[in-house]
Amino acid sequence: MREQLERDLEYMKDSQLDLTDFNTIERNLKFHLRFELGDPFENGTPERVEQATNRATELFENHIEDSELYILTYDFGDDMLARTPSYLYELLNKSELKKEEYQESLATRYFVGEEVERENGQLNIYYGNRKSFDFKSIFNGIANTEMGFDPTIHQMVYFFQPNTKRWFWMYDDRGCLMFSNEPTDLLNNYRKFDSWIVEVQRPEMAKQFE
Repeated sequence: MREQLERDLEYMKDSQLDLTDFNTIERNLKFHLRFELGDPFENGTPERVEQATNRATELFENHIEDSELYILTYDFGDDMLARTPSYLYELLNKSELKKEEYQESLATRYFVGEEVERENGQLNIYYGNRKSFDFKSIFNGIANTEMGFDPTIHQMVYFFQPNTKRWFWMYDDRGCLMFSNEPTDLLNNYRKFDSWIVEVQRPEMAKQFE
C-alpha cells in the first residue's frame, strides 16, 4: 500500500517527496483554503468544540468525495496532550480500512532553510472508502485535545483522495486546511463557506482564483 501511495503522489513536482516528512508533502500542494473552526467561542468551552467539529465535518464532506482515500497518521509518541493516546487507532481499526504500520524517524515542523529535526514515532497508512470510518469522531477528538475534553486525538491526521488529488487536514480546534491540485476544485467551497475563511489570509487565497 505504501508503494501505491507513493505512486499516487508522483503528480507532485518534488522528487524528494518523503512520507516520513509531512513538510515535503505540504510544500508541494498547490492550492489551499484555510477555515476558522472554533471562533468566536471561548477556549475550553463545549460550544467551541461542537462548532469546530461540525464545521470540520461539513467542510470535509464538501471537499472529499464519497470514494477511496488514504489516511496518514503521524504519532510522535510521548505528548502531554495525549490523554487518550489509543482513541484514534480504536476508531480506525474498527473500520473497514486497510492498514500498514511503520516505526520511523519522523520529521517535525521546521522553517525553510533550517535543519530538519526528527523524532522516533509511528507512521500509519490507511486506505478505504470515505463511508467506512467515523470521520466526525476523529474531528471531535482533534477539537477536544487542547480544550481539556476527552477523548483526544493528538496525532497529526492527513486525508488524501488520489482520484481527485484533494487533501484535508484539521490541525486543532482553531482551523483546518483543504488542498487541491486545481483552484477550480476549491472555488465552490470558497464561495459556500465564505464566512468561515481566515480573514488575514483571504487576499492570498483570493489570488488563486484570479
